[in-house]
Amino acid sequence: MAHGVTRRQFAITAGAATLAFGSKAQAEAATIAKTLRFISQSDLRVLDPIWTTAYITRNHGYMVFDTLFALDSKFEPHPQMGKL
Repeated sequence: MAHGVTRRQFAITAGAATLAFGSKAQAEAATIAKTLRFISQSDLRVLDPIWTTAYITRNHGYMVFDTLFALDSKFEPHPQMGKL
C-alpha cells in the first residue's frame, strides 16, 4: 500500500504552515522600527510656495499646509488638523 498524501491533508498542512510562518513574520515586522528615508531632488532653500516655482518647495508646502486647513464648497477655510 502506498503512503500518499491526499489533497485534503496537503491543504490542511499547507494552511497550518502558512498561518505559523505568516504570523511569525508579521510579529517580526511589527518589532522592527519603521523609518522613512528619502533623497530629495534638491535642497529646500525657500519655504514659501507662493514666492518660488520650485517643485521641492511646492511639495513641501503641500505636505505642511494642505492638511492644516481645507476649503468647503463656499471656499471658506475650515481646520482639518489645525485649530483656530
